[in-house]
Amino acid sequence: MRKATLIFTLVIFSTLAFGQSKSVEEFRNENKPKLKLFFYKSTLKMFAKLQVQMAGELEELPDFSSVVKNIEKVKYFVFDKENYVMDDPMFSKLETDILAEGYESMMSARMSGANMNFMMKGTPEKPKGFVVVMRSEDSVSLIDIEGYPDIKQIMKLSEFMSKNTSGLESILDAFN
Repeated sequence: MRKATLIFTLVIFSTLAFGQSKSVEEFRNENKPKLKLFFYKSTLKMFAKLQVQMAGELEELPDFSSVVKNIEKVKYFVFDKENYVMDDPMFSKLETDILAEGYESMMSARMSGANMNFMMKGTPEKPKGFVVVMRSEDSVSLIDIEGYPDIKQIMKLSEFMSKNTSGLESILDAFN
């Protein structure tokens, strides 16, 4: 009986300690995103290997293997202006709910017309997860990361993605 209780307790605590943002998950369940992508450690490693093979074609792409090194899972959701009002208070409430979970706002940035809010749960020495909320005139994107990526590399990756999003509509169409 003690073993069963101990195992049950460990499972519950591990789920609470390393889970992603519950607010983001609830928000996604209540509001249908235009695009939703889930990336797991194995998929992220595969992308890093592809980058090595494409190194000559995309020289300015930051080292993706250093970005994904300590990431377990990434959830990516896009809510577009066709289905949502971009300045709807529900997006501000989402950020407030995320902060109420114990996340702290680490940094706010403006890049290529998008306002980005980086929030972290855990300590700087041992982060547990990150949520990034990106707001633009056309969409609100949520990135929910379990693990601790290299923030400098993520900024470089975000900058690269912002410069190279001319085909974003075709990418969105491919997933619909």
